[in-house]
Amino acid sequence: MSCLLSLWADKTYAQEMVAPLSYNPVLSAAVPSTPVAKKKRASLPFIDDFSYEGPYPDPSLWVDQQAFINNTFSGNPVTRGVATLDGLNQYGRPYLPYQYSVGLADSLTSVPIDLSAYSSLSNIYLSFYVQPQGLSFAPENGDSLFLYFRNSNNQWIRMWEQRGTPYQPFAFKSVPVLDPQFIHDSFQFRFNNIASLNLNDDVWNIDYVKLDANRNPADSLLNDVAFTLNPGSILKPYTAMPYRHFTVNQNNEKSAFQFSEIVNLYNNGQPVTEGHEAKELLSSTPISNMLFPSATIGAKSKLQQYIPSYPINYTAPGPQSKIVIRNTYYIQNLNPTDRKSNDTIKRDAIFDNYFAYDDGTAEKSYFLLPAFNYPSKTALQFHMNVADTIRGLSIHFGAQAPTAAGKYFSIVLYKQLGDGTLLDSVILQEDLFQVLYDSAVSGFTTYALAAPVALDTGKYYMGITQPANFGSDSLYYGLDVNDTTNSQFFYYNVDGAWYASTITGSIMMRPMVGQSFVPSAISEWSPATAMQVYPNPVTDKLYIQSEVRLSHYNLYNLQGSRILGGIFTGPSIDLKTLPSGIYFLQCVDTGGNAFIHKIQKN
Repeated sequence: MSCLLSLWADKTYAQEMVAPLSYNPVLSAAVPSTPVAKKKRASLPFIDDFSYEGPYPDPSLWVDQQAFINNTFSGNPVTRGVATLDGLNQYGRPYLPYQYSVGLADSLTSVPIDLSAYSSLSNIYLSFYVQPQGLSFAPENGDSLFLYFRNSNNQWIRMWEQRGTPYQPFAFKSVPVLDPQFIHDSFQFRFNNIASLNLNDDVWNIDYVKLDANRNPADSLLNDVAFTLNPGSILKPYTAMPYRHFTVNQNNEKSAFQFSEIVNLYNNGQPVTEGHEAKELLSSTPISNMLFPSATIGAKSKLQQYIPSYPINYTAPGPQSKIVIRNTYYIQNLNPTDRKSNDTIKRDAIFDNYFAYDDGTAEKSYFLLPAFNYPSKTALQFHMNVADTIRGLSIHFGAQAPTAAGKYFSIVLYKQLGDGTLLDSVILQEDLFQVLYDSAVSGFTTYALAAPVALDTGKYYMGITQPANFGSDSLYYGLDVNDTTNSQFFYYNVDGAWYASTITGSIMMRPMVGQSFVPSAISEWSPATAMQVYPNPVTDKLYIQSEVRLSHYNLYNLQGSRILGGIFTGPSIDLKTLPSGIYFLQCVDTGGNAFIHKIQKN
């Protein structure tokens, strides 16, 4: 069910939305390498399929670090790993912090390549695969991708370009290097894109770059067998969960199989044998080892393998120990000339103090447009296989402009969501948390509850409530589009009713249980010393003593609805007829500064 209609003032306008990322936490947490003053010139063949961990391009092949090396932003890559060009720099931040700024953005520039031993008759061609949009946002018509060659006079000459379009599969491109001006000892080539310079909009993915002699325009022969997509998780539906919750119900928490895909880029069939190894990473304990029957992959074809689940017979050091099971998939007995880096692919299964449906990497941002006078609510379903304590919530907030840092929200834990006939069954609600961005924890910010809450086995919901009309925009959440569990486990409420999400992906929100942890933030509120309110709790009149001149005030309930408000004439506000409960008092001084106090009315 959905509520995607179109009048802003009408509650039927309330809806789910997605937006490009305004920062890349993977790059924000990484450290670009220091450029080497003098690099050794490369020689032919020059090949890179970006099948390494990244997040930066291989410095032995590329001189800049603006492209993002990953295996999550592309749709059906040629082989595992692509170079993504967008509007974020090498630090994962916008090139310009201004909306509507458009210009040249990322560069992917080769090291100098010595072509002095060749001539214009050597039939040198540069080939690559390119894809607009991928799993992110499409480049518009003016958001082009360019290819430049550096000539012997150190001039960059544009040799190829492609206008932005909506999603397309990877397409093979070939550009000749035949002009004598390019046949010299320091030849370079460069990809460069035009994009919005304040977010990762206008995305291009580049895969399998090859520069070599004795080729022709149609030469797409790569002579390689490689993995493509990330393998599936050994867990289902989670991607991470506490080990103690897993072991008591292992068969139900495991996926039936793990998916892997191998591509044959030869012009003839190739025999392959795939193997799988699993081990507990922190202790190096072997868990499983399998070798599958050999198969022949046809020319320019793919083999999809469904690897059966295996028993995990591992005893954790303690009931709350962190366990990491690394699954390594590899291809045996390939030709010696095959590239080795794309013959192995890994995926970790994390067993820690949280439940997660996401893979830890956001490709988009998710936010809500609430109806007027309604709060924005989210709720993520999770289940407890053993009695445990809930201690907090870990959230990947998507950056937004203006920044959401410092905006307030509540964390709510439900036993049951209301269905129109029954009200929400709320276990706890804690208010006045503030949005923070924690790049030190892969973009996740951890929020601790005031005290752990004991929960029995069963199904629960946990999420965020952002008050209505509270003077702040909707919060952005990280959205992982490679794992698609939203429609099953994520719910939103923007008009008084709960809806199952219709957005493809997994919201990056993780309930935290069990052992205590050091939070990024806790719910603590110290009212500004410039203003004091008393008595609190209040029964009748609430007095306000301020060192600054106040202009007006607003009083909101927990749902974010404005109850009282107006010009402040002092020295008190009459709350006698107000129902008992918790309220937020917002006072604004003549300079526009707002002071917020939590009020309890008896």
